[in-house]
Amino acid sequence: MEVATSEEVAPPKRPSSFVARCMRLSTWDGIFAIQYTTLTGGAMLTAFLLTLGASELQIGLVAAFPLLFGMVQPLGAEIIRRNGGWRKPVCLGGVLVDDLIWIPVIIVTLLYSPPAAVALIVVLLGVGQLANSFVGVAWTSWISDLIPPRLRGRYFGTRNFICHSLGAGTAVIAGVFIERSEADPIHPFLVIIGLGVVFRLVSLAFLSRQPEPTPAKSADGGFMRQIAQPLSHHGFRRFILFGMIWGFAVHISAPFFTVFMMRSADVSVATVMAFASLGTIANLVGQKFWGPMCDRYGDRQMLLLAGIVITFQPFFWLFASDVGFGFYLMMILSMTGGFSWGGYLLAVNNLMMRLAPETGKTSYFAVQAALGGLFGAIGPFVGGLMADHLMFAGSFIPGWMFADLKTLFLFSFILRFSAWGVLLTVPDPVARPRLRAALLIRDAVQTFNPQQGFSPLLNVFSVVPRPGRSRKRRERSMGGDAD
Repeated sequence: MEVATSEEVAPPKRPSSFVARCMRLSTWDGIFAIQYTTLTGGAMLTAFLLTLGASELQIGLVAAFPLLFGMVQPLGAEIIRRNGGWRKPVCLGGVLVDDLIWIPVIIVTLLYSPPAAVALIVVLLGVGQLANSFVGVAWTSWISDLIPPRLRGRYFGTRNFICHSLGAGTAVIAGVFIERSEADPIHPFLVIIGLGVVFRLVSLAFLSRQPEPTPAKSADGGFMRQIAQPLSHHGFRRFILFGMIWGFAVHISAPFFTVFMMRSADVSVATVMAFASLGTIANLVGQKFWGPMCDRYGDRQMLLLAGIVITFQPFFWLFASDVGFGFYLMMILSMTGGFSWGGYLLAVNNLMMRLAPETGKTSYFAVQAALGGLFGAIGPFVGGLMADHLMFAGSFIPGWMFADLKTLFLFSFILRFSAWGVLLTVPDPVARPRLRAALLIRDAVQTFNPQQGFSPLLNVFSVVPRPGRSRKRRERSMGGDAD
């Protein structure tokens, strides 16, 4: 017998003022957290490691850490369960350790030679990601209690727009700062990292002020039973299977697009960060589209739409090069990738929240993160081994389209397409209108009304229902039935 879904067990209703305050604090937390992520992760982290002389295998290992240590999330869920379901202490503690671990990273970089520093930094980043693994399961469960299901699509779309718009500007400024610095190329990176640490501490201050409602009673049973429950839920089990295959398919190539640009296409750090910023800007534009569409047509249908675009991303990287159209193609792919990933991340998290039951949902999130993280972590490790071979021994497929790392991109495309097929079998927990091309175009035109611009996104709390507002009017404003 399946566990009841979150749609069958409605969360308690909370006053609009409480929801608005939670949204406000979460938005400020996200604004400073994205600055930290921009300055210490992604393309910036890869560029920092490459400047220190890290190998493709070491870069792949660092990229695997967030996913590899996702396997300990069930342990985090068990700690939360034994603590009465309270998630705030676990979340705050994990954030603090993950942030402060960068201080010894800076010290190691200054005291040791680059080869020794890289080895120690890899270990330190592993410790930080181990602490951060407890943050994910605690925060997801915590925030799902605070934001009502009917508001999540539009709110998180708005939140992402605000946070990533500021992150895009930060990425450009950081890239130009590093590129124009006349000092040792390592020291500008350390300044950027130190600033990121400060931003995360400010984020932590807002997160600490976020209220935590009394958690739902945990499901009965010990640790092993908590782990088994998500696997016995038909819909969630399909979702986990998709996440496992998708995680491996994406992360086998994800860290190496930056490596390709810097080593094979000889793109500068400033240009790489500019491309990343264009992707972020495209992501911002996408938030105006994806949030309302998720509320209107459901998270599963939006996940399928965003997923097929992401699936073909590595295929088009086969035509990238350092000159002519191939160079501009990298810019275009950065933008289409940013647009599509914005919708994917929004829809996949909302769908996971809907599929999991209200009781014991922390364990559901933890098991999904653990299994998806395990296969996702194997991806960059295998990708790193393949990248090392391809960069030094060459591709086993003849032709310029498969030179250097492009064979790895082709392999990722095939695996992503297989994962997208598995997504078709994941059930939709809420009945929504079927998505058709004509409806999609119509709603996209209405969403991107040039007379309206981005003004609706600038009001974070416009999606909060006002007291006394009728259910029928609220349903019309959300573009569909209230959940």
